[in-house]
Amino acid sequence: MFKYLVIVLSLTLISACGHDDDDESTDNTPDSATDNASGSTSGVITLAGDDTVTVGTQLDTGYVGVSLAAESLPDYIVIVDKASSVTFTPPNTLIPNIADPDNGFVMVVTDDSPGSGIKGISMSIIVAGAKLDYACTTPVATFIECGTNSIALDIANKTITFDTATVVNTDTDTILTIDGTLTWSDSGNGGGGGGGGGGGGTATELEGVWRTTCLYDNDWNTYDTGSITFSGNTFSSSGVEYSDSACTVVDDTYSTTGTFVIGDALTVSSGESAKELDATFLTANGSNITYTYYDIFWVDGNSLYFGDTDGVHDGNSVATRPIDLDFSFYSTKD
Repeated sequence: MFKYLVIVLSLTLISACGHDDDDESTDNTPDSATDNASGSTSGVITLAGDDTVTVGTQLDTGYVGVSLAAESLPDYIVIVDKASSVTFTPPNTLIPNIADPDNGFVMVVTDDSPGSGIKGISMSIIVAGAKLDYACTTPVATFIECGTNSIALDIANKTITFDTATVVNTDTDTILTIDGTLTWSDSGNGGGGGGGGGGGGTATELEGVWRTTCLYDNDWNTYDTGSITFSGNTFSSSGVEYSDSACTVVDDTYSTTGTFVIGDALTVSSGESAKELDATFLTANGSNITYTYYDIFWVDGNSLYFGDTDGVHDGNSVATRPIDLDFSFYSTKD
């Protein structure tokens, strides 16, 4: 599941953002964590459009996390609701810690800094357990145009302004417009100054490190090793693809970070009692993105199985969540 999402995101979102490897000679790594100063917000962000019947007409903004460009990646910020926080991890990773998985929001805004050239918004709003995902890019790529001059992000002066920015619901294609200005201070509930941050949530049955040891991946015709670490409501993963069954000839590597929510139990066709897993990916191979994948999992002793994503049940929407487990590819707990 984690490898699948890296590949999908690389093809559909990250590449669409116009990243040019020729720009990688410039290293804008911040001199210190304080360059990524984050803090509590003031100001009002309003929403307009059909979906406001569900999500309301104003975002309950509380905290902004900031990351300056590092290793040719763009400047970006993460805005969360008043109850939540954001953790910064050098050189360029922001992880939102959502206090209430059933109610809240997270918005990622990417600046058109060197190495990117594109501004964009990726936003999830959760109301009574129902999550609505929105996105846009300027200039337009995979989603819709945010709008010319619709996003003014000034990290140096800790200000962002939206001027009729348009985002599309990635499931229904309905449009929201975003207006208003936020400023932020160098203090608040997210560990300001680029460090600290709210807790990662309560430990779950997935807590710990799970490793895969040289297993064949039928979907991609490669042999893989890798690991997934779950901590509270956050995860990180990394892996290596090999072209040979001895796992000695490296083809590629991949990594992700993000947050997750465990949902309802369900019985799969083989009789096991699996559970729903909604994983929101925040980075993939070092690039920042927000994308939610709808999977299932089953823990059998020290073995962890995810859903079978072959066919229409690819997990890219709630409706296409896997209904069976993939027993051929699993991880073992340390």
